[in-house]
Amino acid sequence: ILDIFGFEQFQTNSFEQLCINYANERLQQQFNWDIFKAEQAEYEAEGIEWQAIEFVDNQECLDLIDKKSSMGLLHLLDEECKIQRGTDEKFAQKARQTHAEHKDFDAPKGDQLTFAVKHYAGCVAYLCSGFREKNKDTLHQDLAAVMQQSQAEVVLALFPSEAPERESKRAGKPKAKGSDTMTVGSQFMTQLSSLMRTINATDVHYVRCIKPNTLNKPAIFDMAHSAHQLRCA
Repeated sequence: ILDIFGFEQFQTNSFEQLCINYANERLQQQFNWDIFKAEQAEYEAEGIEWQAIEFVDNQECLDLIDKKSSMGLLHLLDEECKIQRGTDEKFAQKARQTHAEHKDFDAPKGDQLTFAVKHYAGCVAYLCSGFREKNKDTLHQDLAAVMQQSQAEVVLALFPSEAPERESKRAGKPKAKGSDTMTVGSQFMTQLSSLMRTINATDVHYVRCIKPNTLNKPAIFDMAHSAHQLRCA
């Protein structure tokens, strides 16, 4: 059972919201594929007459975030984290320059530390302050070494990044260039890809939950808010 937390948009949105909304963007694409594309393909294969249903394909938005060849936002952030004198300001500036022409990217003129992504559920502005530090999520080397000596499989799975380095040391091999600890963004992309492979290997059934209001109070039904969620679904 996969419990999806849902799309996030607050007054101030940071690195955490970008990762959460990226995951929801990817899962929305899977939902579209399962509900629309797969059904239409089955109708065509069986020769059943059907009327084409138009739906938003969010692949370009996903490419904006995670496509390596076009320096998606997470890859651009990783590059900035590798630079010793890198800053959040420089990352924001590079994001604006690299994706200025992308249809799902926007750069508010009032704040040079902010960029916006036009997600399937709405446009979200992200404040870049703290992006680099959160993406590096640096853990002291001694603490990481202790965790990697754990006998618990779940703990070892959470701290796998230094394992290749330990093996290289045992074999007397020098550390490979660029084999630094994975960033949070890189780990997130890897884990999300693994999740999507698992989902694609199963027979998927969906339960769509509608949030009736934004006040988190009972007995209040906001029709416009609920209708917007249904349209996004």
